[in-house]
Amino acid sequence: MAIVTIFLNACSRTPLAEQFVAAKGDLMLSMTEGTCRAKAFEFVSDPGTGGLNPQSIGIFDWNTYKGQVSGWQDDLITLSSQSDLIVLQEASRNEQMEEFLSLNRLYWSYNSAFKYKGVETGVLTASKQKPLYSCGLRQDEPVIGLPKTAIVSLYGIDGVSEKLLVANVHAINITLGTIAYKKQFSALQNILQEHSGPMLVVGDFNNWNEKRTAIVNLLVDKLGLILLPFERENRTLMWGSAVDHVFYRGLEPVEHVSHKVTSSDHNPIEVRFRLAQ
Repeated sequence: MAIVTIFLNACSRTPLAEQFVAAKGDLMLSMTEGTCRAKAFEFVSDPGTGGLNPQSIGIFDWNTYKGQVSGWQDDLITLSSQSDLIVLQEASRNEQMEEFLSLNRLYWSYNSAFKYKGVETGVLTASKQKPLYSCGLRQDEPVIGLPKTAIVSLYGIDGVSEKLLVANVHAINITLGTIAYKKQFSALQNILQEHSGPMLVVGDFNNWNEKRTAIVNLLVDKLGLILLPFERENRTLMWGSAVDHVFYRGLEPVEHVSHKVTSSDHNPIEVRFRLAQ
């Protein structure tokens, strides 16, 4: 493990500033530190035009494994085509990803974790509707010395005053204990608890043991979230535990599926919600 850590640290670069990118298609809107602050949503206002359809909100969640396996772009194009929100972990800003975002003219936010051989990897949230607000969180992974990142985005909903918060989470994986893991979720909770409306918290939680799952469950309980259950599992297992999850509140699931793919070490999740009555 020490050899791996030294190799990664020597060959990769962790952005210290301007790692948070907001764009539409290939049009760069901003590049900043983008860090979520206390009272992050206090001054966010809805422009009053457009917004997500309250009767049909589709979300596609996938850890793309840095785009290292051929076929990932085809799977992304095909499987996410009906989704309003696309949340990706281990998303590399390579030519194929940029082509996908450009051709579909999606609004997207990107929180970079590190750059290796000139290509950034991090979490990416894309949508057909422009987010009202978007910011990022990061937490260093103690063993390998590289951070894991998250994105928090706020979206308007057509015809209603409520706003949908979407948190895209890539949790710390390799640790000797749970101190850093708990710190990451405490920081996330401090931001998410500001929002009183409907919420989606999705991503790769790396909760592959009971102690980690207990930390995730504490966040879920504090925020009043519900775990989306899967009867027919295709979700990726790590040491026997599913690590990709969708938590929600203020919404009702209409349909959901986990797709079996060979283009990543994780299987993507596709869900359609409607606003709870």
